[in-house]
Amino acid sequence: MKRILFLIASIAFLAAGCSPAFIFGTDEAEPRLSPSFEEYVVPPNFVPRTIIMTALGDSLTQGVGDEEQLGGYVGRLAADMEEWDGVEDVIIENTAKRGRRSDQLLKLFEEGEVDAPVAEADILVMTMGGNDLMKIVKRDLFSLDEQDFYDELELYEERLQEVFDSIRALNPTAPLIVIGIYNPFSLLTDEVNEFDEILTAYNDSVEELAVNDPQACFVPVADLFVGNESLVYHTDFFHPNSNGYDTMTERVIERMEECGFHQPE
Repeated sequence: MKRILFLIASIAFLAAGCSPAFIFGTDEAEPRLSPSFEEYVVPPNFVPRTIIMTALGDSLTQGVGDEEQLGGYVGRLAADMEEWDGVEDVIIENTAKRGRRSDQLLKLFEEGEVDAPVAEADILVMTMGGNDLMKIVKRDLFSLDEQDFYDELELYEERLQEVFDSIRALNPTAPLIVIGIYNPFSLLTDEVNEFDEILTAYNDSVEELAVNDPQACFVPVADLFVGNESLVYHTDFFHPNSNGYDTMTERVIERMEECGFHQPE
């Protein structure tokens, strides 16, 4: 019997010695709090994604003049984007065509020809306007009148606004990178001429449209193609060469950063 009592007393002592009341000298043990865990949010770049870039416009977006065959500024921009965190691949949907004017681009939207690539795009890039100007130059080569360019500018603004509206009807949120136009005739003279003033007016119109679109970013490039000291022109003296597209791409990336669209490595 004494042995049984001794065992019971020993067990009771050990139990008391292991209790919070015994250790801390309190009458009752404090209730144990349930563990708290913060919800884990998977970062957006945890699973690399594929980006779709849809390109709209004319020969500059098509990459005409690029001797290295890297796809002009579009291909170079895609290569840069593939280095972004969380980007596995960039698929290019290039719908641009040499010689295309704003009325022809608008017609593509009206006929639904570019609906699918625009709607599925994660980012859009576009050049448009150079051929609108050249249409007047070719038409009135020996009787150019400054007013003709400004008359065309009003129509150009209306068409480009419709293009912007068509893009946003299909894709309200994708960043739209709109690149300005430059003056290839600067190769002929270093003097500021009437054509520079006309070109500035066209670029100002494009920039205003971009400013009014929260998801658009205007990229000025006219200053990059003044003369040819930097050897940026192709042998046709109209389109950029590979060096010209390199320079153009650098400007695009710079402006995308300023607009908040670029994701550095």
